[in-house]
Amino acid sequence: MNTPTQTLRVVFAASALTSSVILALFVRGRAEWTTAFWLQIAAASLALCAFICFVAFRKGGLRLVGVPLWPFVRVFLRQLAIVYAVLGVAITAIALAIIYAITRSGPNALALAVLAGLWLSLWLAPGMASLTTWHRLRSVDATRRP
Repeated sequence: MNTPTQTLRVVFAASALTSSVILALFVRGRAEWTTAFWLQIAAASLALCAFICFVAFRKGGLRLVGVPLWPFVRVFLRQLAIVYAVLGVAITAIALAIIYAITRSGPNALALAVLAGLWLSLWLAPGMASLTTWHRLRSVDATRRP
C-alpha cells in the first residue's frame, strides 16, 4: 500500500495555517477583539498561508508518488522528532535571549522561553518535518533510479 500523494501537502498546509494564525495574533494581538479583528486575523492568516503553500507546492513540491506507507511513516516520525527537538532548542534560546534582555529575571525568562519553545515547536515542526521528509524520500528515490 502506497502513501496518498497529497499527505505531506496536507500536513504542511495545516502547520502553515496554524503558524500564520499565531504570527497574525502576535502582531495584532493587543487590539480590541471585535468581529472585524477576527476577520482581519483570518484574512491575513489565509493570505500568508496561501502564499507559503504556493511557494512550497510549485513544481510538484511535497508530492509523493509511489512511496510505500511504512517506510514513509518511519521517515516522517523520525524527521518530526528531530525537527521538534531542534526547533524547541532554537526557539527556546532565541526567546530566552529576548525575554532576559527585557525582564532581566533569569528564572522567569527561562520558564517563559521553555514554554514558548515547546509550544511554538508543536505548530512549526509538522510543516518542517514535511519538507525534510520529502527531501529525504526524494533523494532516496533518485538514488534508486538508473
